[in-house]
Amino acid sequence: MIAISSNAGNLFFKFAKSSRHVMAEAVVGSLLFKIGSALMIGPVKSTCSILTREASAMHNFFDEMEGIKAELESIQGFLHEAERFIETPGNIKNFIREIRTVAFDIEDIVDEFTYKLNEQNRGVVAKTIKRVTHVKTWYKLTKMLRKRKSQLGEIQKRKKEYDTSGIVKRGETQEGGRRRTGEYEHFKMEGDLTGIDENKKKLMDMLNNEDSGNHVISVWGMGGVGKTTLVTHVYNTIKRSFGGCAWIAVSQTWERDQLLREMLKELHREDPNGINIDGIETKDFRSLVPIIKNYLRDKRYLLILDDMWTSDVWYFIKGILPEGTAARIILTTRKQDVALLAPEQQIMEIIPLREHHSWDLFCKTAFKKNNTNTCPEELTMWARKIVEKCEGLPLCILAIGGVMACKEQTEREWKRMWEDLEHELEHNPNIEYVTRIIQLSFADLSCNLKNCLLYSGTFPEDYKMSASYLTNQWVAEGFVETRGRRAEKDVAVDYLNELVSRCLLQVVRRKPNGEVIMCRLHDIIHSMVNSKSKEEEFCVVHGSSTSSLPRGKVRRMSIQFCNVENASIDEYSLRSIFIFNSKISLDSLCRMLRSSKLLRVLDLYYTSIEKLPEEVFHLFNLHYLGLTYTGIKELPKAIGRLQNLQYLYAIGTKIIELPNELTKLRRLRVLLVSHGNHFSNGVMPPKEIWKLKNLQEIKVIKATDEMVRNFETLTKLTVFYITEIRSKHCEELFTTINKLSHLEELSVQAKDGEVLQLEALNTSASKIVFNGQVERTSVPQFSRSLKNHNSINELGLLNSGLDENSFSCLQEIRSLRILRLTGYEGNELCFHEMSFLILRELKVQEAPHLERIEINKGAMPNLEELSISECPGVKELPRGIEYLSKLELFEWGDPDETLVDMVQKEMTEEQVSEDRMRILRLITFKYAAHLQGCSTDSELDSEDCGS
Repeated sequence: MIAISSNAGNLFFKFAKSSRHVMAEAVVGSLLFKIGSALMIGPVKSTCSILTREASAMHNFFDEMEGIKAELESIQGFLHEAERFIETPGNIKNFIREIRTVAFDIEDIVDEFTYKLNEQNRGVVAKTIKRVTHVKTWYKLTKMLRKRKSQLGEIQKRKKEYDTSGIVKRGETQEGGRRRTGEYEHFKMEGDLTGIDENKKKLMDMLNNEDSGNHVISVWGMGGVGKTTLVTHVYNTIKRSFGGCAWIAVSQTWERDQLLREMLKELHREDPNGINIDGIETKDFRSLVPIIKNYLRDKRYLLILDDMWTSDVWYFIKGILPEGTAARIILTTRKQDVALLAPEQQIMEIIPLREHHSWDLFCKTAFKKNNTNTCPEELTMWARKIVEKCEGLPLCILAIGGVMACKEQTEREWKRMWEDLEHELEHNPNIEYVTRIIQLSFADLSCNLKNCLLYSGTFPEDYKMSASYLTNQWVAEGFVETRGRRAEKDVAVDYLNELVSRCLLQVVRRKPNGEVIMCRLHDIIHSMVNSKSKEEEFCVVHGSSTSSLPRGKVRRMSIQFCNVENASIDEYSLRSIFIFNSKISLDSLCRMLRSSKLLRVLDLYYTSIEKLPEEVFHLFNLHYLGLTYTGIKELPKAIGRLQNLQYLYAIGTKIIELPNELTKLRRLRVLLVSHGNHFSNGVMPPKEIWKLKNLQEIKVIKATDEMVRNFETLTKLTVFYITEIRSKHCEELFTTINKLSHLEELSVQAKDGEVLQLEALNTSASKIVFNGQVERTSVPQFSRSLKNHNSINELGLLNSGLDENSFSCLQEIRSLRILRLTGYEGNELCFHEMSFLILRELKVQEAPHLERIEINKGAMPNLEELSISECPGVKELPRGIEYLSKLELFEWGDPDETLVDMVQKEMTEEQVSEDRMRILRLITFKYAAHLQGCSTDSELDSEDCGS
């Protein structure tokens, strides 16, 4: 795509090759949030104290904390400005490092105070004793806090010596700086471009639109994905057909007069005789605007605003453009909210290259000395691994390919490069600019979003993260601010959507309503985040079975796919421990927990432990406990001590019954637990579970008569999965469910031999799943209720026993986007005209009596995915299948041989219609050995397991 000249490359690398400043803004921001929370709770405690000395000691502590909060707020603005720029002088680096060290010390003091305060929440006698003994503790902590405040004061004095205006100047106007990097795209040759043909045509069509008036087009995507490459190529191709052209590189901290000067210079570059730019460096806003307006008036012109970060740039430019012109303006950006400045039909999202385009681009770059641009066979395996690591990011492919072009073409050398790739991305001056460009997106984040993104890096590479699981952990860590009356969970979802819209998190799967279910980090972003996390001492990742665990002050530790059974455990001040599918001895875990009494998050995902150590129940600050896919057989009664616990994940364990002491956890918000790997295996709830009035999600508990009668007090429920329902429960259960105004997901499983009566259910939940025999006569009333609410997106009827008549009633529900049907007992399955108008996904499974499927014209016009399996009586394709013009995926599991032969024969016939042939080519037959089939809600969904 581009071969940068040595001079241009040196200029770019001079800019990109930075001294790595040590972040502190995210640490300080998190600490300020924590101090704010403590200041809200503490005075109430001190006011209520009956001991004069205790109240006095606590007041002194809060006075010092208020002073520290003011000092940190003063420093925070400086840090935000300093960390936005790549080249940071050594004295400022030292300043930032000092701030971070003191911030960690203050956090330890604040957390210890909160910890000691929680110890007082016990019996009357124990509480009085603790209050007396804690008076000395309050004085000790106040003295420590005063010392840290003094340190901050000294640092503040030195801050005046550091002028960040110099950093801003260097970062934005230095020749070869960031705002000039897009210019190198203008030197790319036609033959260097790979994989842009489709987007090029689309963009050209938008520009050539003959409509009058100004047209705004947005091209957006993650950093390094090729936005500027595409737009530059189109710009150079089409600019001659416009009366005026300007390419403007927008900086993150743009200045209006300078932006106008750049615009004039660009207009002059393309039309030297048409516009005079003499003396523009001394002209101000009021002098520059008339020159631009006069030149562009009555012209059809093209403007490129490259790498926009905020919408105010566009509103400023829009305000100085003349009216009544036929302009075409292209915005390139990494942020979706900026892209939305253009009309929906004129927004282009640029995604990473497809696999074959990535390979072609790499070979063109890495083997350019070879006339055929082909990879030698002995290097193919390592070359493929390197390309796979780039995940279709052109910037990364070009950078690494350019380095590999200068390496020996030996298997040993390429293997070494692959093994050291992450190190090379960070330290090799010919590659590290890739990470630097991506880091610009990180620098633009707020403190809270920085913490959330760093947290996402604690998961293993290529890990598909559950959005719900991730956002719950952000809340548990204290990263999420409160906004008015909005729930923290809702704010956390806003954070997640913001990271997605900035192309820092990639969406793997969405709900029918567009909500993110699963997400992941691009490998290159994952590498950048881990590097930042290590610098910050935010989290240390331990992934080797041979090296020892890290030493020193570490806030979080992520142990991934390794053996730490006999690891040497140092003293830690951990706030979070993540263990992903690793072996750890009970003794090692106990020692780690004993030295981490202020732990907020403990996640033991897929570890082999069978019993929770006693040390867990001394973690009074624990907000999140993850036991998913462990060998845990029971939760001890001591679980009731964890008064701050908000999230309990115990999916896929051996737990059969929950202890009654669980009802002491009045702050518990999420309770996800199942016995084994199926949601059909619920667990017995504690008695009086309805006392947990803050519960928002419950999966998966067994029904009891007492529970069905009393759970209406759980008014905050948004997710409710219950099993072992009897026919006698249905009316009372569903009447109560109808009162749960916040309910979004409902799963009800019948006890074996029982029938679900649905007449009483009248809920506005968006997802409903029934597992078990359904009373067919109750379906008409149920369908009418759902039709009236018009809110359900997803319906699962598993092992339902429906027939033709009862199924036809469901076709009244117009809001469905996903329908799963198993255990259908009819001989024919017919989809009537105008039924399921917005259905996107249909899965039919285990219908032993089904012989014929018919799709009438006009039925399911928006269906994209169709899956049929275990229907042995169906020996032909659904009649009317060719009407499904939007179908993209068609899977058939365990098909009858007659059906397979018929499809193969029909594909060879010449008289098959185009629509029919398109469907035939879509079909994928799957057999038991590798059948994915139709997943059902009786199997654990990865969104509930964290991955």
